[in-house]
Amino acid sequence: MSRKQQWLTSILSSLTMASMMSGLLSGYKLGFSDAWPAVWGQSFMIGWPCALILNLTVLPQVRAFCAWVCRPKPCDTNQYNLD
Repeated sequence: MSRKQQWLTSILSSLTMASMMSGLLSGYKLGFSDAWPAVWGQSFMIGWPCALILNLTVLPQVRAFCAWVCRPKPCDTNQYNLD
């Protein structure tokens, strides 16, 4: 993945997740009333920078860990010793 693609992916995925999660959780907590859009906006303004920073710092570590966990295991030829 190119550096430009990594940045664009991080920006768009954090934008999407922060807007969806802040909107849903603020609506769940307060109800979807007339006050909800303002609360959603405030929550989003806090949530998006946090999500972007996490996408840029933690997500690469999560990907590396998942790649390590899912790596192919080498064949152990001694395991099936038929002698």
